[in-house]
Amino acid sequence: MTEFKTSKLSRFISIGKGLTKASATLAYDAAKNKAQNYLGNHQKEFKDLKDFSLKIKASKEIIQTMGELKGALMKLGQMISISEDLFLPKEISDLFKDLQKNSPPMSMKDVEKVLQQNFQKNSKDLFLEFDDIPLASASIGQVHKARLKSGEIVAVKIQYPSIVEAIKHDFQNLHQIDRLMHVLFPNKPNLDSLIEELKTSLAEECDYLHEQQELIYFKKEYEELFPAIYIPKVFPEYSTSMVLTMEFVEGDTFEETSNYTQKERNFLGQILYDSFLHSLWNLKRLHTDPQNGNYLFKRDQIIMFDFGSTRAFDHEFICDYCDLMIALEENKLESYSELCKKLEIFKADESLEFMQQHFLLIQTIYLPYVQPGKFAVVPISPFLLFKEMIGKIEFIGRKSPRSEFFLLDRSTFGLYIKLKAWKSEIDWLNGKNKFRNSIENEVKLRD
Repeated sequence: MTEFKTSKLSRFISIGKGLTKASATLAYDAAKNKAQNYLGNHQKEFKDLKDFSLKIKASKEIIQTMGELKGALMKLGQMISISEDLFLPKEISDLFKDLQKNSPPMSMKDVEKVLQQNFQKNSKDLFLEFDDIPLASASIGQVHKARLKSGEIVAVKIQYPSIVEAIKHDFQNLHQIDRLMHVLFPNKPNLDSLIEELKTSLAEECDYLHEQQELIYFKKEYEELFPAIYIPKVFPEYSTSMVLTMEFVEGDTFEETSNYTQKERNFLGQILYDSFLHSLWNLKRLHTDPQNGNYLFKRDQIIMFDFGSTRAFDHEFICDYCDLMIALEENKLESYSELCKKLEIFKADESLEFMQQHFLLIQTIYLPYVQPGKFAVVPISPFLLFKEMIGKIEFIGRKSPRSEFFLLDRSTFGLYIKLKAWKSEIDWLNGKNKFRNSIENEVKLRD
């Protein structure tokens, strides 16, 4: 167990060390390759393999730093973990999956410090039983199994001490985060709006009272319409802004669902898809941290228990986003282009050629899912298509899209990856018609 680093200097030094190790690995590789160029083309396959193995080694250095420092850096790593091969080779992005559930835990000394600070009691006074070994450790806090004096078994999520201060320091060290991003994504766009949204999102995640409200909200909204989704109950008397105590629930990990029958995976996939559409179009509020570690499963049930990251969207944005989907479905390039400019996906002076390419790309990805019938994710990789287009884009000076898209896209990617892995046969069109109908009628009236 580790002592959690919170000071600006200690985190600055740790990030620097991680970057130095990663950069040194790649720099050494570049120098060595330059010296060995005389070996000729017949050595190319060996060189490519060597390059790749060293990039994996550099990535492991960065992942270790993210796991140790937690906070904003670990959250960034978790986002990379669900990107498949959009930005990085899949073999490298898969390494980041360790950050979904496995990172060095804080010491029991720090755990007791947080409990004392919040309840003026230690774990022995608060609980009948308290397991010192955490069930999981994540970017903001870690979870311990415990038993209340009333007998209920609970999961106690305890925030790392001074994590809010640590995250603020991370954002003050933005130049180092920018260097880290450059090591991973040399051709990256301007990330200002992404960083701002990440700041807001992490501030909310650090407030467990906010998460408690979101748990209660989604539990109420889902329980009648989606009885197959289970959200644990909260124990408010054992919860504060830094400690969240909820019902302990057991289930299978996402990886273990590979043993489910295809019929069971179809059922779970349809529930996940329908609940996403209902949340987006009707609630206008999404659960936006879709990493696999935030879910457990049974053969007829989805358990959702981490609601630290959610996003509410204003009505106008949802209407514009719906209008964008309709423009794709009705093949209206002009309407699509104007909406993309309004939503800051396109620049005001975007070239017609780029807008046409973007329109056709999104149609290629999206239109198969507005066909009737039940079928699995189509064998077209949006990641590969985006990757090809991204390679042609000059990102220097280009703003990233509006901040709403950061968490919306993260949630959508998370859904896509689960449905793809499950090979779930989904009734896509019926789900769209059922949950988007109300907002679609409103949008068509305003047009």
